[in-house]
Amino acid sequence: MEFVFDKYKKEGFKNIILGTGENETTLEFYKNKGFVEIYRIENFFIDNYPNPIFENNKQLIDMIYLKKEL
Repeated sequence: MEFVFDKYKKEGFKNIILGTGENETTLEFYKNKGFVEIYRIENFFIDNYPNPIFENNKQLIDMIYLKKEL
């Protein structure tokens, strides 16, 4: 990930924003890399996918957007 951060910082980007499901393991990973939650779309995975999506035996419901300043 440091490669990605360095690449985009050198290209003049100020932030990286990503979206992920509400999975505590994934969220903890990104937060440890300096990302913070900025936005949430409720019911995203329910409204936009025909079948339920599960990660770590938990159904994904909301899309969570995270941001890291470079």
